[in-house]
Amino acid sequence: MEKSAVTDSQFEWSIQSPTGSTISVNLPRVVRTFEDFIKVDIFTGDSDPVYWAIVRAKEKWGYHWASRFCVAMLAYYHTGTAVQAADREVDDFWDYLRDAYPYAPRASERRHFRGDKGRVALEVMEKFCPNPNIWFEKFPYSYKQASDMCAHALREFGPYFQLKVCDYMECLGGQMHSWAGLERNLPSEPHEAVRIMFPLEPAPGAFLRLVGSVQNKGILAAPWFNRDVGPAEVETSLCGWKTTKYKGNWFGADIQDKRTALVGYGARALQFMEMMPPVPARNLFKLEL
Repeated sequence: MEKSAVTDSQFEWSIQSPTGSTISVNLPRVVRTFEDFIKVDIFTGDSDPVYWAIVRAKEKWGYHWASRFCVAMLAYYHTGTAVQAADREVDDFWDYLRDAYPYAPRASERRHFRGDKGRVALEVMEKFCPNPNIWFEKFPYSYKQASDMCAHALREFGPYFQLKVCDYMECLGGQMHSWAGLERNLPSEPHEAVRIMFPLEPAPGAFLRLVGSVQNKGILAAPWFNRDVGPAEVETSLCGWKTTKYKGNWFGADIQDKRTALVGYGARALQFMEMMPPVPARNLFKLEL
């Protein structure tokens, strides 16, 4: 359960991590720098609330359920659809995703997962590893190798979903040995955010410099909170920073969106919803980016 107490210029914020431990941090009342932004983004859970729920679901319903959920997220990127798919065992899993193809909602990140291209992509996902319980075990724990595998062995898996594969591998309990190469393969939104922040520098070098600056702050990475933030967390928060700066986003908007997508998808979806962090009050932080 999250709680906050206002101090002179910061919030004292206590969180219960997905693994059950309690962590207390001081968060800035006014968010101006990217370093402040990523700290608030991570410790409120808004950087990606689904990661928190995957960890908790893995503990409650097992690795295989969590793996099926993650595979389904790679297809439609919709939490409600993914929960219902995860409830299907191996024989029924792909049938459900195929049957849902004409009507399943897609998040904006999967808006092009339609028509023949999307159908072929789904077929290739199944052929790549017919058993969704062990789908992620096909990948090495190296970003460069995993992203290359996505590019050559799958379809419709660009930089955004290449990174998602690696993120889900970590949510399921693994740990990437190397993120080398991410700086040269950023998805469009974080790449543009880096260009806005550092207009005179090549994006790969500017991204790595930003990673180093954030790591000097000693911020722990969600959802396990057992290591410092790294390139993957910086990439995710760059997306949020750009949306917040230019489109009026707020800390909690992504939590609310992912929770809303679970409404109407059954009792399991409602349980999964409660595994996500609660939505912070919209005016809890003042943004001056």
